[in-house]
Amino acid sequence: MKQYLKFCARMPNHSTFNSTLVFIQKPSCYYYATKSQWGRFNRKPRRSAKPLLILRPFAPVEFVYDLEDTDGKPLPKDFIYWWKEEKGGISKEKFKNLIKLCEELHIKTSISSTDYLREEGHRTFGIAYRKLDNNEHGIELHPRYNDPEVLQEAFGVLVHEIAHHLLGHLGEIKISKVSSKEVIIIKDARGNDRSVREVEAELTAWLLFSKYGIAKKSAAYMAGWITKQNAKSARIVEVGKTVENIYKMSEGKRWWR
Repeated sequence: MKQYLKFCARMPNHSTFNSTLVFIQKPSCYYYATKSQWGRFNRKPRRSAKPLLILRPFAPVEFVYDLEDTDGKPLPKDFIYWWKEEKGGISKEKFKNLIKLCEELHIKTSISSTDYLREEGHRTFGIAYRKLDNNEHGIELHPRYNDPEVLQEAFGVLVHEIAHHLLGHLGEIKISKVSSKEVIIIKDARGNDRSVREVEAELTAWLLFSKYGIAKKSAAYMAGWITKQNAKSARIVEVGKTVENIYKMSEGKRWWR
């Protein structure tokens, strides 16, 4: 698992789903790119190079090659950050984008009043819920997140709770299309054990933070659910998809369209 997470952290410009596919094919891969992308650095795949398969938007598959399977000019020291966006932490705009687009998915999100402290105390800093009487999906955040000084922490908690919804941990999510017909965009995954659900949600947050160049401190939290609560599995493919979907939302994009 450590090897997989480090692998994904080195590939911030690639989708987590595709990085997962490459990791399955070649865990030792240092960095992968297409033939044309390597060409930008005056490198090209060797004739004996074994291509790796990834999925390509609006096409079936695409071939990529590991760095060790290419020849050419030496690479610049910072080549690993080719297309990585500039580091600068988490902006308030990204936080607002998530809340706004959650509303469009009918996930009501709010920073709680002090009543939260009376009911929950400091046991948790965020809650993802679904009301059985009216099927309302929602997220309630700790009152501390009214403080702009803890924006990055608030963003991490928000992503974790959104992940619970988009991974189906609270049931399916439907949206209405132009034809007024409801379409299921998130399938029900409530059958999974809570320890598995928590690992999946925190993995999503960790991987999303790595796309922004931030090392989220998730190890202790995940270790607790894995070693003490006996989480035995995680749906890595679903986690990868969810990372990309929340990333798009943080950039103000609607993945469900």
